[in-house]
Order: sequence, then C-alpha cells, then structure tokens
Amino acid sequence: MSLLNSLYDIVESQKSKEQSTFVIRFNPSHPIFAGHFPGHPVVPGAVLVQIAEELAGVFVGSTVCFNAIRNLKFRQPITPDMEVTLCIENGERDKSFNFHLSTFNSVNASFIVTYMCPDTDLQ
Repeated sequence: MSLLNSLYDIVESQKSKEQSTFVIRFNPSHPIFAGHFPGHPVVPGAVLVQIAEELAGVFVGSTVCFNAIRNLKFRQPITPDMEVTLCIENGERDKSFNFHLSTFNSVNASFIVTYMCPDTDLQ
C-alpha cells in the first residue's frame, strides 16, 4: 500500500541519472500519528524506510523492493510538521542506493540498500 498522497506528498523533486532529491511534506492528521506517539507525534522509522522504497521506485521508474539495508542510522526524530528532503544516490555496487533524509540542513537518517525491481529482475 502506497503512502504517497495519504501520509505524505511530494512538494518538489529533482532528478538526474546519478541522484534524485524529493522534498516531502507529511499529513499531520494521518491516523499513524495518533499512536506514534500521542501528544508528541514522530514519523516511525519503518515508515521512513517505506517512503524511501516508494521514492526509489519513482527514481528508477519501476517498482523497487529492498533486499537488504545496511548502516541504518536515525540521528534525529522527524515530526509531521517538518518538511523533509530525501536524497537518493546511486551506490557503489550495482543495484544499491545511498539514502539521506534531512531537515533544516541536518541529516536525520541515513542508510544504504540493495534492491531489486520485480518487474524486470524476475523475468
């Protein structure tokens, strides 16, 4: 289930062959924030990874499924009132990406993934 246009919207994007940058804005009234955490909502880490997977699909123009995640670091919480910049860069290996999620010029989360595109890799 895609979270795009329900939990978050893309407000700006820039794409090249080497990287893509997406500026996203959250819907603070989304039900996910009622339970995570009442009175002090934060975007769950698993949701940030799912958003990264969805936007990786936009970057490559196909469905993307992460095979492995390495060096996952959540440095600062992301709250629903923050505008987040998600940068996807081609990794050093084939079928890998580097991700950085930032707000206010501070990196809030980063990780490296390997992935597959089921539409093409399983044929």
